[in-house]
Amino acid sequence: MAQGSAWPAIRPNPPRVDLLPREVHEGRMLRRQRAGLGAALLVLLALLGLLYVLGTNQLRAARRDADRAEAVAAGLRAQKVALQPYADLQTQVDAASQLRTRVYAKEVRVSQVMRDVAAIVPDTVWLTQMNVAFSGVTGTAAGGTATPPATTGTSGGSATMATPGSPGAGSPVATITFTGSALGLVEVGQFMRALAAGPTKGGQRVYTNPYFTSSQKTSGTTTVTFSATVDLSSAAYSSRFQRSG
Repeated sequence: MAQGSAWPAIRPNPPRVDLLPREVHEGRMLRRQRAGLGAALLVLLALLGLLYVLGTNQLRAARRDADRAEAVAAGLRAQKVALQPYADLQTQVDAASQLRTRVYAKEVRVSQVMRDVAAIVPDTVWLTQMNVAFSGVTGTAAGGTATPPATTGTSGGSATMATPGSPGAGSPVATITFTGSALGLVEVGQFMRALAAGPTKGGQRVYTNPYFTSSQKTSGTTTVTFSATVDLSSAAYSSRFQRSG
């Protein structure tokens, strides 16, 4: 620095001398530590009190929620007891519905068969008797006696497969036997063809395997008496009370 400058010279700090006894100094430090620990303890106690208050409030709210839930559950239990008779009735209705479905699973309505035949038979043919045999259960319609179910023939005591187009072919559910009169054999043939072209259900023919079995012309008359059969396929089932699919 140039001589004659007005800046004062920088002097170092003078040394400081602690003349207090060591015991006094240690006592002050101990008091400071105790004060710090007391403040920390007070802060910790305040935090613990705050947590306790928050926990208590949450516990009370949870208890209120539990009481409300219990009240709702008790109300629902009471409603369940009151509605139990209706549930039992619904169970009985469902059981009856299932029973009805099983009972009507293989129902063939003879009244529908009679309507079909009445629409099919030509004006030159008169039916005098119609017997129906249902898959092992005998039945009679339009007079006459019941006939046993038709068989496909036996070979060595066991059933044999029927020739396609012959009576019993295609596992029919029933067989109808007709007896009647016609002006001639041509009219009987027309009746057989009308049965073969009869109604269908679900793309399946209801009447299958029409078969002319016998005919006879009485002397002195112009008509012939005949007998014939036709099978009913599973399409003949009424499907009443059956669930779709």
